[in-house]
Amino acid sequence: MSENKVFMDTKIFTNIVNDIKHSTSECVLDESPLKSVKVWQYTDVGLKMEKILKKVYKSSKEYRKEASGSLPRAFLTLRDGMIRVDEVASKSLKVEMNK
Repeated sequence: MSENKVFMDTKIFTNIVNDIKHSTSECVLDESPLKSVKVWQYTDVGLKMEKILKKVYKSSKEYRKEASGSLPRAFLTLRDGMIRVDEVASKSLKVEMNK
């Protein structure tokens, strides 16, 4: 029996979103090096390293925030768009049945 439907595999986007959320939640840098920076605070290199480390940790937190929020939303929006295209494409098909 013929159908006037098109089916896209949008589950792949849901899986990608879930993978991103789980992997970014595990991507946490250990902050113990920041605690030991005080040993360096009386050296020029120590002061520079402390600034660099703080930037690295801040960047890591921002990446985790973006990757676990904005990126999954973007993929879900893409998935929803594909579902809508699937619906429109299905309705535009004309099926002739020959018996």
